[in-house]
Amino acid sequence: MLSKIFKILLFWSSYVPVFILVFLANLHDFSKDSVEALLSVNPGLWITLVVITILSSTASDWWLSSAEVDFKNRSKDPIDISNWKLESPGITNFLLMCAIPVLTLKPESSPTIVMNLIIMLIMSVYAVRNNVGYYNFWLMFEGYHTYTFDGKVVISKYKKEDLPFRNAEKAMQIGTTNVYFIGKFRD
Repeated sequence: MLSKIFKILLFWSSYVPVFILVFLANLHDFSKDSVEALLSVNPGLWITLVVITILSSTASDWWLSSAEVDFKNRSKDPIDISNWKLESPGITNFLLMCAIPVLTLKPESSPTIVMNLIIMLIMSVYAVRNNVGYYNFWLMFEGYHTYTFDGKVVISKYKKEDLPFRNAEKAMQIGTTNVYFIGKFRD
Protein backbone atom coordinates (compact mmCIF):
# COMPACT_ATOMS: atom_id res chain seq x y z
CA MET A 1 0.00 0.00 0.00
CA LEU A 2 2.78 2.44 0.90
CA SER A 3 4.58 1.76 -2.37
CA LYS A 4 1.40 2.65 -4.30
CA ILE A 5 1.01 5.89 -2.35
CA PHE A 6 4.66 6.67 -3.04
CA LYS A 7 4.20 5.96 -6.77
CA ILE A 8 1.15 8.24 -6.81
CA LEU A 9 3.20 10.99 -5.16
CA LEU A 10 5.93 10.49 -7.77
CA PHE A 11 3.34 10.77 -10.51
CA TRP A 12 1.75 13.84 -8.92
CA SER A 13 5.10 15.62 -9.05
CA SER A 14 4.51 15.89 -12.80
CA TYR A 15 1.46 18.04 -11.97
CA VAL A 16 3.51 20.78 -10.28
CA PRO A 17 3.84 22.82 -13.51
CA VAL A 18 0.10 22.30 -14.11
CA PHE A 19 -0.74 23.76 -10.70
CA ILE A 20 1.32 26.83 -11.53
CA LEU A 21 -0.41 27.16 -14.91
CA VAL A 22 -3.85 26.86 -13.28
CA PHE A 23 -2.92 29.64 -10.87
CA LEU A 24 -1.66 31.87 -13.68
CA ALA A 25 -4.70 31.13 -15.88
CA ASN A 26 -7.01 32.39 -13.13
CA LEU A 27 -5.06 35.57 -12.33
CA HIS A 28 -6.51 38.79 -13.71
CA ASP A 29 -3.11 40.52 -13.66
CA PHE A 30 0.21 40.33 -11.82
CA SER A 31 -0.71 42.71 -9.03
CA LYS A 32 -0.64 41.89 -5.33
CA ASP A 33 -4.39 42.59 -5.13
CA SER A 34 -5.12 40.11 -7.92
CA VAL A 35 -3.03 37.39 -6.24
CA GLU A 36 -4.72 37.99 -2.87
CA ALA A 37 -8.17 37.99 -4.50
CA LEU A 38 -7.48 34.69 -6.26
CA LEU A 39 -6.14 33.04 -3.11
CA SER A 40 -9.19 34.20 -1.15
CA VAL A 41 -11.67 32.67 -3.65
CA ASN A 42 -10.98 29.12 -2.45
CA PRO A 43 -8.14 28.98 0.07
CA GLY A 44 -8.70 25.25 0.65
CA LEU A 45 -7.95 24.51 -3.01
CA TRP A 46 -4.72 26.50 -3.01
CA ILE A 47 -3.59 25.02 0.32
CA THR A 48 -4.29 21.52 -1.06
CA LEU A 49 -2.30 22.25 -4.23
CA VAL A 50 0.62 23.61 -2.20
CA VAL A 51 0.55 20.54 0.09
CA ILE A 52 0.45 18.17 -2.93
CA THR A 53 3.32 20.13 -4.50
CA ILE A 54 5.44 19.92 -1.35
CA LEU A 55 4.69 16.22 -0.71
CA SER A 56 5.16 15.11 -4.31
CA SER A 57 8.28 17.20 -4.90
CA THR A 58 9.77 15.95 -1.63
CA ALA A 59 8.96 12.33 -2.55
CA SER A 60 10.48 12.79 -6.00
CA ASP A 61 13.63 14.47 -4.69
CA TRP A 62 14.02 11.88 -1.91
CA TRP A 63 13.57 9.02 -4.37
CA LEU A 64 16.14 10.45 -6.78
CA SER A 65 18.70 11.21 -4.09
CA SER A 66 18.27 7.80 -2.44
CA ALA A 67 18.63 6.15 -5.86
CA GLU A 68 21.91 8.05 -6.35
CA VAL A 69 23.18 6.92 -2.92
CA ASP A 70 22.06 3.33 -3.51
CA PHE A 71 23.72 3.36 -6.91
CA LYS A 72 27.05 4.30 -5.34
CA ASN A 73 26.77 1.71 -2.55
CA ARG A 74 25.03 -1.30 -4.09
CA SER A 75 26.16 -3.81 -6.64
CA LYS A 76 24.89 -3.26 -10.15
CA ASP A 77 23.67 -5.86 -12.58
CA PRO A 78 24.90 -5.96 -16.15
CA ILE A 79 22.01 -5.39 -18.54
CA ASP A 80 21.90 -5.57 -22.31
CA ILE A 81 21.24 -2.06 -23.57
CA SER A 82 22.08 -2.46 -27.22
CA ASN A 83 18.61 -1.43 -28.37
CA TRP A 84 17.91 1.52 -26.09
CA LYS A 85 15.71 4.36 -27.17
CA LEU A 86 15.11 7.69 -25.50
CA GLU A 87 11.57 7.89 -24.22
CA SER A 88 10.07 11.34 -23.92
CA PRO A 89 7.47 11.70 -21.21
CA GLY A 90 4.94 12.10 -24.00
CA ILE A 91 4.56 15.75 -24.87
CA THR A 92 1.07 15.16 -26.27
CA ASN A 93 -0.07 13.45 -23.09
CA PHE A 94 1.51 16.16 -20.98
CA LEU A 95 -0.13 18.93 -23.00
CA LEU A 96 -3.50 17.22 -22.64
CA MET A 97 -2.85 16.73 -18.95
CA CYS A 98 -2.10 20.47 -18.74
CA ALA A 99 -4.83 21.71 -21.05
CA ILE A 100 -7.78 20.13 -19.27
CA PRO A 101 -7.16 21.65 -15.82
CA VAL A 102 -5.82 24.95 -17.17
CA LEU A 103 -8.86 25.45 -19.39
CA THR A 104 -11.51 24.03 -17.07
CA LEU A 105 -10.53 24.48 -13.43
CA LYS A 106 -12.20 27.49 -11.89
CA PRO A 107 -11.35 27.96 -8.19
CA GLU A 108 -14.83 29.29 -7.43
CA SER A 109 -16.58 26.28 -9.02
CA SER A 110 -16.79 23.10 -6.95
CA PRO A 111 -17.92 20.96 -9.93
CA THR A 112 -14.79 21.87 -11.95
CA ILE A 113 -12.59 21.12 -8.94
CA VAL A 114 -14.26 17.72 -8.43
CA MET A 115 -14.07 16.94 -12.17
CA ASN A 116 -10.34 17.72 -12.28
CA LEU A 117 -9.74 15.74 -9.09
CA ILE A 118 -11.46 12.72 -10.67
CA ILE A 119 -9.31 13.09 -13.80
CA MET A 120 -6.17 13.35 -11.66
CA LEU A 121 -7.13 10.23 -9.69
CA ILE A 122 -7.90 8.27 -12.88
CA MET A 123 -4.53 9.29 -14.35
CA SER A 124 -2.82 8.33 -11.06
CA VAL A 125 -4.39 4.88 -10.99
CA TYR A 126 -3.44 4.37 -14.64
CA ALA A 127 0.16 5.49 -14.00
CA VAL A 128 0.60 3.25 -10.95
CA ARG A 129 -1.09 0.16 -12.41
CA ASN A 130 0.80 0.40 -15.70
CA ASN A 131 4.08 1.42 -14.07
CA VAL A 132 4.36 4.56 -16.20
CA GLY A 133 4.72 7.10 -13.41
CA TYR A 134 8.40 7.29 -14.28
CA TYR A 135 7.61 9.02 -17.58
CA ASN A 136 7.46 12.23 -15.67
CA PHE A 137 8.18 15.79 -16.73
CA TRP A 138 9.48 16.59 -13.26
CA LEU A 139 12.31 14.11 -13.89
CA MET A 140 13.06 15.92 -17.14
CA PHE A 141 13.13 19.28 -15.33
CA GLU A 142 15.64 17.80 -12.88
CA GLY A 143 17.88 16.72 -15.76
CA TYR A 144 17.02 13.02 -15.96
CA HIS A 145 16.47 11.03 -19.14
CA THR A 146 14.20 8.01 -19.46
CA TYR A 147 15.19 5.17 -21.76
CA THR A 148 13.33 1.99 -22.63
CA PHE A 149 14.55 -1.36 -23.87
CA ASP A 150 13.01 -4.81 -23.88
CA GLY A 151 10.15 -3.74 -21.60
CA LYS A 152 12.52 -2.17 -19.09
CA VAL A 153 12.88 1.47 -18.10
CA VAL A 154 16.19 3.16 -17.27
CA ILE A 155 16.42 6.54 -15.60
CA SER A 156 19.72 8.42 -15.70
CA LYS A 157 21.14 11.92 -15.85
CA TYR A 158 23.48 10.69 -18.53
CA LYS A 159 22.65 11.21 -22.15
CA LYS A 160 23.02 8.11 -24.25
CA GLU A 161 26.12 9.51 -25.96
CA ASP A 162 27.73 10.40 -22.60
CA LEU A 163 27.97 6.81 -21.37
CA PRO A 164 30.04 4.08 -22.90
CA PHE A 165 26.85 2.41 -24.15
CA ARG A 166 28.04 -0.75 -25.74
CA ASN A 167 26.32 -4.06 -25.35
CA ALA A 168 26.10 -4.00 -21.59
CA GLU A 169 26.18 -1.46 -18.82
CA LYS A 170 25.75 -1.71 -15.09
CA ALA A 171 22.49 -0.49 -13.64
CA MET A 172 20.73 -0.77 -10.32
CA GLN A 173 17.28 -2.32 -10.36
CA ILE A 174 14.76 -0.39 -8.27
CA GLY A 175 13.04 -2.87 -6.00
CA THR A 176 11.49 -5.66 -8.02
CA THR A 177 10.20 -3.36 -10.76
CA ASN A 178 11.24 -3.18 -14.39
CA VAL A 179 12.86 0.19 -13.61
CA TYR A 180 16.63 0.59 -13.46
CA PHE A 181 18.75 3.54 -12.38
CA ILE A 182 22.18 4.57 -13.63
CA GLY A 183 23.73 7.16 -11.38
CA LYS A 184 27.06 8.89 -11.51
CA PHE A 185 30.03 6.60 -11.84
CA ARG A 186 32.97 7.16 -9.54
CA ASP A 187 36.05 8.48 -11.26
